[in-house]
Amino acid sequence: MEAWALILLFGILVEAIVQVFKAAVPDTVVTPGWLWPVVSSVIGVAMCVTARVDALSALGVEITVPVIGRAITGLLVSRGSNFLHDIWEKIKNSDNVDDESKDT
Repeated sequence: MEAWALILLFGILVEAIVQVFKAAVPDTVVTPGWLWPVVSSVIGVAMCVTARVDALSALGVEITVPVIGRAITGLLVSRGSNFLHDIWEKIKNSDNVDDESKDT
């Protein structure tokens, strides 16, 4: 169970780090659509490889080259961070809609 909590934590951390990078880019700079998913993937894979976090081994799947499982977990974390961000934005936007409807 510890591995899954760590994977969730890494997903949150990856999203926070990507948001810091996005905030550092001036609004006048046009970034290609592929940039942020790639940045997220690189950060997620780097975190999981260096921390030796492997979702496949947590599921009991043995891979002969452990770095492969860690890289796959990093990709999972990076996509999960985007998913968490989307959920957070929807919650935040629904709160704003509720607040606006109470004002009228």
